[in-house]
Amino acid sequence: MNVSLTPELKASIEARVRTGLYDNASDVVRAGLRALTREEMAASYRDFRRIMARLPQEPITPGLEQEIVGAVRKSRAAEKRGATK
Repeated sequence: MNVSLTPELKASIEARVRTGLYDNASDVVRAGLRALTREEMAASYRDFRRIMARLPQEPITPGLEQEIVGAVRKSRAAEKRGATK
């Protein structure tokens, strides 16, 4: 796999390797991708918690059900986009 990086990103990766915290550029990229995945998952989790917080207080109406289904679909689509990048 080849990846094109801007000079700024390349310099950032090289600087992180020079710190000794990473053995090579691949380790830096893997760490960055893991962080991105955590960030995306956290956003999905916040959406899920917001919806779940409403459930005990409100009956499940057709509108609320559609909102939940929409949020789940949106979350799954975001996860698929993240997996294909």
